[in-house]
This record gives sequence, C-alpha cells and structure tokens, in this order.
Amino acid sequence: MTGPARPAPKAMAPRYAVQAGFLLFYLWIGWRFALWAAALAGSQTPAMARPAAVDGFLPISGLMGLRHWAQTGELHPVHPAAALILLAAILTALLLKRGFCSWVCPIFPLSEGLWRLGKRLTGRTFAPPFWLDLPLRSLKYLLLGFFVYQILWMMPLPALRAFLSSPYHKIADVRMLHFFQDPSLTFLAFIAAMVLLSLFVQMPWCRYLCPYGALLGLFSLLSLSKIRRNERHCIRCGLCSSRCTAWLPVMHKRTIRSAECYGCYRCVQGCPAPGALQMQAGGRPIPSVLFGLAVVALFVVISLAGRFSGHWHSQVPLQEISHWLQLPR
Repeated sequence: MTGPARPAPKAMAPRYAVQAGFLLFYLWIGWRFALWAAALAGSQTPAMARPAAVDGFLPISGLMGLRHWAQTGELHPVHPAAALILLAAILTALLLKRGFCSWVCPIFPLSEGLWRLGKRLTGRTFAPPFWLDLPLRSLKYLLLGFFVYQILWMMPLPALRAFLSSPYHKIADVRMLHFFQDPSLTFLAFIAAMVLLSLFVQMPWCRYLCPYGALLGLFSLLSLSKIRRNERHCIRCGLCSSRCTAWLPVMHKRTIRSAECYGCYRCVQGCPAPGALQMQAGGRPIPSVLFGLAVVALFVVISLAGRFSGHWHSQVPLQEISHWLQLPR
C-alpha cells in the first residue's frame, strides 16, 4: 500500500505578507536614517526626524538598556527604542515562540530564500551529521553567554551608565550605518561565505551563529503557543518533519517545545491531514493570519507605548551628534 500523495502546500501568504511588510519598512527607515545622518555629517539640519526604529539594529544597546531599566526603574534616554524593541521581541518569544525570527527578522526570509534556491539547483539540502550539527548549534548559545556574562554580570551599574552616556554609544547607530556603507573586506568575505553556505545548508546563520535567536529561543521554551500533533488525526506521512525549517522530528512529537522551533508554520501548512498539526495556545488553534497579526500588534503596541510615554526617541541634541561626527573616524 502506497502512502498519501504529497499535497500542494497551502498558501504561506500571511507570513510572506508580514515579512514583505517588515522588509519594506526596514528599507524605508534605512533610507530616512541615511539621509538624516548625511545631513548631520555635513553640519546641516536634517529635513526629517531620525527614525527611532533604527535602534532595533542595536541589540547590544537594547540589552544594556533593559538591564539599566530593570535596575534603576528608568529607561536610559540614549537609544531607548533599542530596549523597547528587544522587550517586544522577548514578549513575542514568550507568547508566540520564535515568531520574531520567522516573521520579523530580515535575515530569515533571505536565508530561507537562499536554501530553497540551493535546493532547486542541487535537488537537495545538505545536513551536517548529528555529531557535527549539535556542537555547531551550541555556538550561538556560547556567543549569547559571552554577551550576557559581560553585560549582565561583569559590568557594574556605574560602568553601564558611563557607557550608555558615552559619545561612542550616542552615535552607535551612525557607526553601524558607516559599517554597512563602507564594509571591510573581512565582513564582505564573511557575507559571501554565509550566502554560499546558505545555498547548501538550511539556515546556517539562524541555526548556528545568531545570539539574538539563541536568546529568543530560550525564552520561547516558556511560550504559551506551541505546535501540537493530534495522534488520532495524524497519518504519519512525515511531511511535517521534512518541511521543518529547524529539522525537528515533528512527526515523532506530540508537542514541539524545542528552542529551535521558529513558529514559521511550514509544518502546519504542509500537513495533509486536517486537525493533525496545529499551532495552539491554551488548547485552541491559532490560524497563521491571527499569529501574524499578533506578532505585528506586539511591536505596534510597544512602539506606541514608547512614543506616548516619551521614551522612544533618543534624547541626544543634534548639535552634539554633529560634533562627534565631525571628528576623524
């Protein structure tokens, strides 16, 4: 007796739509921020306000800001949006698995597109053996441990305050922009290597190296939402496991609790048995549309809360930023 024919995957439109929306948003704030920084570097008054959402690309600043907030009860006025955006990502992990990774982060759709392109070109995805895959997966947790140890343990509060108020931190966003505008050969070589590797190995950056994803993965172990498999409806075709972006053995689990689960819905959308596999919270299924709306809503709510409370925009005078930018790099 032959197994069930492979079904045509159901539309992944909700996740793709959310990803596309965020990618367009990142391009928009990047363009605005580049114009803003160029005006200040030329000792001119920018024609537009600095987009505070660019602080989301300063995760180290966000971690420091969260620690300062937790210890003092106050958001530091330099790059406060970094702390709020990191908080939103953590809340996403606690409520919606690693929905930040698979629905919000710009690296995920690029990496996913590369490995799917590579699979079309080569006909397969090359998976490292378990004895190699396991230590490689630990790398992102080691990187996370280093940052957490240095920022949350080794750095006393006066030193933390001094860094957050330092000229280096005040223009960390502009330094980041310059880093991408004028990348080093080492950085370009690393990007080229990751792009090439992503064609053959599924999501290597997310799987092995991203400390941000490691942090969210640990919080996602407590997530209210989880993929659950109903054994009565499951036909054990294996499609869920084969479609899993994180290579998890979905077919052999009743509940996916792993920190590696991205919450991307690929396994759910590819399941041919109605009711066999669902993203659930409190025993109730969560449609992908509702999941995507919840992810977006979390970031919108945190952003609005920061704006209305006056803790969204960095409180550094334009003249001061312009002064530090005039100094030789």
